[in-house]
Amino acid sequence: MFDFKYKHSPDIYIWNPLVRKFKIVPEPPLSTFERNDWSALAFGFLPELNDYVVVHIVKPGSTSAPFSRDEDDHTYEQYPHSVVIGVYSLNTNSWKKICQDKFFVEFVITGRSLFVNGTAYWVGFYSRMLSQSIVYFDTKTNILGQVKVPDWIALHTRLDDIPVILPFGQSIAYFVEVGQGDADEGGDEYGSRHLEMWVFKDYMVDEFSWEKKLSVCLSENIPAQVLGIRNSGEPLLAKSNNLISYDLDTHEPYDFIESTPYTYHKEHLISPYTISPFVETLLLLDID
Repeated sequence: MFDFKYKHSPDIYIWNPLVRKFKIVPEPPLSTFERNDWSALAFGFLPELNDYVVVHIVKPGSTSAPFSRDEDDHTYEQYPHSVVIGVYSLNTNSWKKICQDKFFVEFVITGRSLFVNGTAYWVGFYSRMLSQSIVYFDTKTNILGQVKVPDWIALHTRLDDIPVILPFGQSIAYFVEVGQGDADEGGDEYGSRHLEMWVFKDYMVDEFSWEKKLSVCLSENIPAQVLGIRNSGEPLLAKSNNLISYDLDTHEPYDFIESTPYTYHKEHLISPYTISPFVETLLLLDID
């Protein structure tokens, strides 16, 4: 079982809560910029190398410059479409630094990342935050890129809905709420709410394609939250007071756990369910 923690300071911690041990990773070789547009982290295991890696990506601010300890140095440089990538190896306890230009992603949701088959994934936005994409970094090829979501999602996604990405076997699943139907037919301007589940059909860098696995109608007045994916590939959702799952063949829901009440926190409805995926590992057992 593993986790990592990233604070506003440059310190990065790898933590194994099962054995209650942690390791402070050496400071990344990335220049400390006065302002960052976004900074993303991911952590994963490379079985072919028997190594754990941390991926750290920084997008310097458009009017940012490397931080200088010289208080008289107020020089700024432009970094409009450049990113700096650090990859840490636990085996060598060291970082390598990679710079890449012409990366046109305006924002990355840094609170959730995936690491599947040597590749780290995040949800990103580009084109003035109106278009979504999957940002990926392949540790085998050192390629940083993005994959556009299907056109249907881009046209019908509510702007305030945050998509969810989860591991799906050796690929990833992308969950998003979309609106369907004509706004003139009644209801809200997006039509009825649907939850869609998409997965990467082909798993090759720069040759990704999408396959829709699920599309189900959601009640307008009942909140639904995607929590995880079962070993069978079926998604788990918190909906109303129940924890439910959907059959991927019939698209029919069935109750997984019934009648657990929601709670309120600062006048917001909070789901009583939390799912935290874990990986069994011997990481950090040899650290005193």
